[in-house]
Amino acid sequence: MNIINIEHISKIYGEKTIYDDASFGIQEGDKIGIVGINGTGKSTLLKMVAGEEVPDEGQIIRQNGLKIAYIPQNPVFPEGADICSYAFAKGEGEDWQVESNLTELGIRDLDQKIGHLSGGQKRRVVLAKTLAGDFDLLLLDEPTNHLDGAMIAWMEEYLRGYRGTILMVTHDRYFLDRVTNRILEISRGKMYGYDADYSGFLELKAAREEMELASERKRQSILRMEL
Repeated sequence: MNIINIEHISKIYGEKTIYDDASFGIQEGDKIGIVGINGTGKSTLLKMVAGEEVPDEGQIIRQNGLKIAYIPQNPVFPEGADICSYAFAKGEGEDWQVESNLTELGIRDLDQKIGHLSGGQKRRVVLAKTLAGDFDLLLLDEPTNHLDGAMIAWMEEYLRGYRGTILMVTHDRYFLDRVTNRILEISRGKMYGYDADYSGFLELKAAREEMELASERKRQSILRMEL
């Protein structure tokens, strides 16, 4: 059952077309990795699914009551907050789980002001808090940035056991192979879905491109005959 339907969306920034009549469906339990060259709109898609941006045309339909957590590359925090007051805000995850996540991600001094943390530490605080929450859909933008090998291995296990749905952008192909079961490729304003991990996606993409090339050759041949 689809929990998100992306229907015929278009998005333009300045003179650049990011999406052109693109569609895709996200099913309950999917663990999807978004891939594409830089500038194709991967982070923009996460923002639109989260509701922070809207498409110029088309629509994104979310299942009623869907609880979404979005972790951007540069999260924003309340002014003057320290780690403890932010991470243990009432009603947003079990405190013991938040504390355990913080420890796994190398955050131990909980009295530090968030404003004094590095960009990587700030992201780890958000990850620790968010992953302890109760959400149906996790939107993750480069979740492995600023993590060491042990932290990445911990997150892999965490996300593999996560029962909700995941939509994430990452350049870490090994992380994609170990966590995802679907790949969403963004290319030239369109979306292409593959029921595979990253390695399987590479094979399927090569086959798709070969079919497209063969179709184009046939079209050109017919065109030459008509001319």
